[in-house]
Amino acid sequence: MSIETHFQVSKSAGLERSEPAENAHFVLPQAGQTNQIPERPKNLRILLTATLRWPIASRLAMSFVSMGCQVEVICPVQDPASKTRAVSKTHRHSRLRPLASLRAAIEAARPDLIVPCDDNAAIHLHQLYETCRDSGPAGDILGSLIARSLGNPAAATLATQRGRFMSLAGEESRVPKTVSLSDPSQLESWIAEHTFPAVMKIDCTWGGEGVFIVRDKKHARRLYGSLVVRPPISRAIVRTLLERDLSFILNSIGESRREVVLQQFIAGSPANRAVACWQGTVLAGISVVALKTQHATGPATVVRVIENAEMSEAAIRLVRRLGLTGFWGLDFVLEASTGQAYLIELNPRATPICHLALGAGQNLTAAVMHQMTGIRQPLEDEMSGQRVIALFPGEWRRDHSSTYLHAEFEDVPWSERALVQECMSTPWSERGLLARLWSQVRPSRAQASQTGSEEDDLDTVLPADPQ
Repeated sequence: MSIETHFQVSKSAGLERSEPAENAHFVLPQAGQTNQIPERPKNLRILLTATLRWPIASRLAMSFVSMGCQVEVICPVQDPASKTRAVSKTHRHSRLRPLASLRAAIEAARPDLIVPCDDNAAIHLHQLYETCRDSGPAGDILGSLIARSLGNPAAATLATQRGRFMSLAGEESRVPKTVSLSDPSQLESWIAEHTFPAVMKIDCTWGGEGVFIVRDKKHARRLYGSLVVRPPISRAIVRTLLERDLSFILNSIGESRREVVLQQFIAGSPANRAVACWQGTVLAGISVVALKTQHATGPATVVRVIENAEMSEAAIRLVRRLGLTGFWGLDFVLEASTGQAYLIELNPRATPICHLALGAGQNLTAAVMHQMTGIRQPLEDEMSGQRVIALFPGEWRRDHSSTYLHAEFEDVPWSERALVQECMSTPWSERGLLARLWSQVRPSRAQASQTGSEEDDLDTVLPADPQ
């Protein structure tokens, strides 16, 4: 089957790779020097970091290269980013030695900016930053680079600690009522004071994993009991076999009790605001509401671009409060009855809409480049004016026959044929004989979500890709 079969959009011209320039390092401004614009370097160097095989890094690489940057990426084997000509060099991410491989990639790439493309990659940057404090001059330089790339490295870990984050976010924006459940008595107190449905979440999960819709008090008690214990080793074994990666078993052995939060359920539409920011100031942003998602609590596959003042203001306040730099995403629910925006998550990394070029104020990579160089990029935005966008490959994977693939704008990167083929191929964890056998005895995430079995069997499915 050809890659053009399911799409009726024009193919753009091939993308040329930028050649590295000698001595092209850009010195980022120190705090308090944001108005001092240095001379534009010949070729900015960007390092994208990824620990999961999501297509986000590949799309950001294309966007940065179109502006004259040199892009390198650290990622797992067979990552989509390794299939694009926009990446000049690929460094191997080691699950067994993640911080060592990350540091080696940074030292080899000598980037001007580091951009995490999944939550775990952001956490690793924070962890590496913490190790730099007492490691001499080399550590100081590395730590400074990480701090300048994220603004506040500690915010990357805070974002994955749902109870702590929601407590802070509630001081800056509208949030659902949320409580951290440290023991069963707190669960019983919630049950006595609130109605169902509700949302139960566990820390340090992403891509729709670790979020469950709780139907009633009996379901809440059963689910809580399964979440607070250490995950069964069987889950780690399955992940190791499907991913061909021993680190899942090793990490499972050392994993402790997981933090659980219970959150008020807001009936409405999921929405997201992606922002580019610099030292606590929002430079540009894109707001969307999801029209289709991979599953009930999963990432969007079709979005409509919107203007929402409440979402924009919440992003401005939170970015300023945390002193953020780089690409961040804020998840909301737009309440059906009132239209009010409830902030529910902070993504400490680039999100699937960050590469979209939607015009002035809505081109995130161009905004970052302007901040770093003082040069405004010419905005030749093929997506300008588009309101409904079918995200690739998410909507194609959700439903090959979706009417959105033909009726709306589909952001297929036709200039990168190998990338398109990789994204349309079977996901890595579903390749091979073992994966095919596993699919015969276990339902997919979408099937589990429809039947409700996902909440009761945590070994059923693997994390979804935010495509």
